[in-house]
Amino acid sequence: MSKIFVFFLLAFTSIYSQASQGAWGLYDYTRDTYQVGENTADVRSIASITKLFTATTILRAGLDLNEKVKVKGRSGGRFGNGQLVSRIDLLKAMLISSDNLAAETLANTYPGGFNSFIEDTNDWVRGWGLTDTTIVDASGLMSGNQSTVNNLITFIHKIKQYPEILSISAEANAVLKIPKGRKEIKIHLKNTNPELFFYDNIVLSKTGTTNAAGKCVVMLVEKAGRLHGIVILGQRNSKERSLIAQTLLKLMPITTVYANEEPLPIEIAFP
Repeated sequence: MSKIFVFFLLAFTSIYSQASQGAWGLYDYTRDTYQVGENTADVRSIASITKLFTATTILRAGLDLNEKVKVKGRSGGRFGNGQLVSRIDLLKAMLISSDNLAAETLANTYPGGFNSFIEDTNDWVRGWGLTDTTIVDASGLMSGNQSTVNNLITFIHKIKQYPEILSISAEANAVLKIPKGRKEIKIHLKNTNPELFFYDNIVLSKTGTTNAAGKCVVMLVEKAGRLHGIVILGQRNSKERSLIAQTLLKLMPITTVYANEEPLPIEIAFP
């Protein structure tokens, strides 16, 4: 038995035992097919993955990202209520360190207010054919923010057209310089996805965590000249989420096995 075969045998044994209670998928956009997947049609809470939908709505509206808006919301965050912060800095705080107040501010200062933000978001979600996706707030704190692995695989591929989302969400660290009176304060941001600190081919990333959603993550990843989507939902803890993510990252782009098939024997197809 070859070492490669043993690796994939162990990888699949690990991933199926860890992910049985959640949903996940590794999608090859070049071949337009899942390489592996489990419960991909299950509708689940998506927690802070919602923030990618928030960012998309802001960018689709063509709002001035350098315009400073007044921070307002009920959640905690890195900014003070009433502080003036540019939309681009709010986007960075929201997508890199998953700042809930930044997300709420972007929705509350949207033209027409929060209700218009939610209406516009769900309008384009339906327009994109994401029929199992519903957005009810900007941060993802509410359990009613729901989607499926299938919808999210489609969604993250569509939003690669927004360079702001790609460049911001894949930053491991960032520093914001925010004027405060005559001084300037620095706000240090650290990405909530630990895989960004070990893999340099992740081009889009967003994690999510709530009691209803469990531990979640979406990623776009480039490897061997091909683009892949990874979606992981409903894991019990960060360790399990990372284990599944790392296994899927190592599987690209070699396997062609589906979760509803027997994991053995594994077909090794070298590109």
